Amino acid sequence: MVYILENRWQDWIKDNFLRGCSKSSMLEVMLQSGIPQDTAEFNLTLYEAAQRPESNLQALPRTRQASNNTTSTYLFQHENTITTSDGQTMHVTMRSDAPDVAVLDHFMSSEECDALCELSKDSLTKSEVVDDITGKGVMHQDRTSQGTYFDIGQYPLVEKIEKRISELTSIPVSHGEGIQILNYVNGGEYKPHFDYFPDNDGGRANMAQGGQRIITIVMYLNDVEAGGATIFPEINLSVYPKKGSALYFSYFQSGGTPDALTLHGGAPVLEGEKWIATKWLREHPYC
Repeated sequence: MVYILENRWQDWIKDNFLRGCSKSSMLEVMLQSGIPQDTAEFNLTLYEAAQRPESNLQALPRTRQASNNTTSTYLFQHENTITTSDGQTMHVTMRSDAPDVAVLDHFMSSEECDALCELSKDSLTKSEVVDDITGKGVMHQDRTSQGTYFDIGQYPLVEKIEKRISELTSIPVSHGEGIQILNYVNGGEYKPHFDYFPDNDGGRANMAQGGQRIITIVMYLNDVEAGGATIFPEINLSVYPKKGSALYFSYFQSGGTPDALTLHGGAPVLEGEKWIATKWLREHPYC
């Protein structure tokens, strides 16, 4: 597994880059200290990416080049209120440019949230993370939830939500992974991580079909009594669960460099439980 190193190593990396040390010499020291090579290389690359102006200071306009060489524009580029073709009216309540993050109220109705939870309850299993060597799902202590996936268009409600997401983002339904449902009980959390795939064997295996992930949509299916926020530690942002709302964030950057500021996690649920639905969109057709 590739990990974000603790603060003392992050400070060490920063200090040595500022001193003009070469990446190779720093990598050698880290390997001698017992840090796995994939983790060392990832953290060095992460620091470099965060320093590039295009990574954290000059966010792209909310347009991107689609795979068919046409330019697609996100629906909520200049809007406070959005109504999709199925009649759902949502409100943009928060917008950030660096990184590209938005929160939308009323993305789903209360009834849709309840129905999606009910459809998933009989198929929940322990959640996994992506192994950096094989690219397959494995159990890990950083992720303490149970979940399941829906196939594309598996139920009319799932198909309806997928179409709504496609309208919102201008990304075709065919570019999406199946919606994932996650349930966190008291104490459940997901420590900070990236949704895009790293440049290692496991990441390349996952990108062989559909390419890199470019957008995440997190849909909050219930109100949480305490805790359970989606946190972005690099920008000190916490988005608290609100039934029917959705969190959008994009990590697409010029030159194909993912945005390291989208490091995020699920804070521990302190009271009650938390239900979310997650949708990942790819740069090319996935299904």
